[in-house]
Amino acid sequence: MNPKILIPKKIILFRRNLLPVWRRISKKNMRIKKTIPILHLHLVDHCNLNCRGCDNFSPLAPEVFADILTFENDCARMSKLVGSRVNEIQLLGGEPLLHPQVTEFIRICRKYFPEVPVNIISNGILLPKQPDDFWETCHKLNINIIVTKYPVKIDHNKIEQLAKKHQVRLSYYGNTESIEKNMQLLPLDLDGKQDAQDSFLRCARANRCISLDNGKLYTCSLIPYVKYFNRKFNQDLRISANDYIDIYQAKNMEEIMNFVSKPMPFCRYCNIKGIEDGISFDISKKQITEWTTK
Repeated sequence: MNPKILIPKKIILFRRNLLPVWRRISKKNMRIKKTIPILHLHLVDHCNLNCRGCDNFSPLAPEVFADILTFENDCARMSKLVGSRVNEIQLLGGEPLLHPQVTEFIRICRKYFPEVPVNIISNGILLPKQPDDFWETCHKLNINIIVTKYPVKIDHNKIEQLAKKHQVRLSYYGNTESIEKNMQLLPLDLDGKQDAQDSFLRCARANRCISLDNGKLYTCSLIPYVKYFNRKFNQDLRISANDYIDIYQAKNMEEIMNFVSKPMPFCRYCNIKGIEDGISFDISKKQITEWTTK
């Protein structure tokens, strides 16, 4: 791993504030793409860290493990529809290493996507406990591990040594050499009064982080897991049949890419203009204000 010159936080935050405006002006999110930028595949929905305001709502999720047969069927169908026209696959959660069959999921993913870069996105806590079979599979199948550094007790040196020993590519999210994790609040509009198209155009996730969940594709990774927010706080942020495309009904890649390049009805719940950056890391207290405007 080569050290990267760190950019001052003020510059990073300034750039983040400009990007939504630029996306809106350029209408970048509504351009129909030839490939899926990032395909998100959840192995679990829950987590062993539970960050405040997690945009996958993991602190609010019960223990939910992906079904391996459903996962294989979905991978087979997606492979038939899109082939290798995926820039990156991310196996994530929640914390994906919580799944006791994580190694088998890796093998299935690589079976159907032999040429696509596959990354495991982890907080790193469970990496030192993984058996040799996990590391050997990652090496053999060319699987990358990307760890997000959190200000919790983790021996990153040990993780690096394990990766080096097994010749597995390991990197840190943001290529950070220090542990300075900040959170972002994307406030939900509980009344759904946002302009859906405006939110879609400004969004960093839309038409980029395509999420596949039990045979359904979503244009972002927020929509399929808001159900946990609804259950916890007795809310009704509605998901309709117009918020996803069924991969078993889709005819081809073009139909999928056309669908995810358009605003979803759910976009009316996302107050993109109210995003707050630079929030200090903390463990979730499971309060509704972690996901809404204060």
